[in-house]
Amino acid sequence: MFSTHQVIPTASLFEILASQNDIHSVDFGSLSFEGTDLSGKRFTGCRFSRSAFINSRMDGCRIRMCFFDFSRIEGSTFKNCDIQFSSFAGVRLDHADFSGSDLLHDNFNGILCADSTFNDSDLYNSRFVLATLKNSTFQNCNLKKTMFYQTIREQVSFKSSNTREALFMKGDSPE
Repeated sequence: MFSTHQVIPTASLFEILASQNDIHSVDFGSLSFEGTDLSGKRFTGCRFSRSAFINSRMDGCRIRMCFFDFSRIEGSTFKNCDIQFSSFAGVRLDHADFSGSDLLHDNFNGILCADSTFNDSDLYNSRFVLATLKNSTFQNCNLKKTMFYQTIREQVSFKSSNTREALFMKGDSPE
């Protein structure tokens, strides 16, 4: 049986975030999370599309099949997260920190990424197709099957990462 989509008032959405650690199938799209600490939460099948994460923390979160498409992530941390099968397509990352995270099978296609870090992360089978990466670091990362097709890269460091197992366009090199 099909049910109609129920719109949840914004205040109730923030109550859900404050009171629950396991959050499933909730639409947080187009919300602003400024200075919000969501560390340690577990999100499954949630939508954060077109949201803004400004100076927020999501450290240690477990995220599965969530959508952050076309969001803005500025000065925020996603340290030591376990994020799988999620989409960050078209996201604007500025001074974001994903260090120490497992970012498996994730979509970062078309992102605009500046002054951000993915250091010490596992990016197995993730995609950065048509991404613009500036002043950002992927140091000591697992890049096996990570796709960097048609990327613009300026001042990007892959130091101590397994770039030979990453996928770059023919004739393109990580340096």
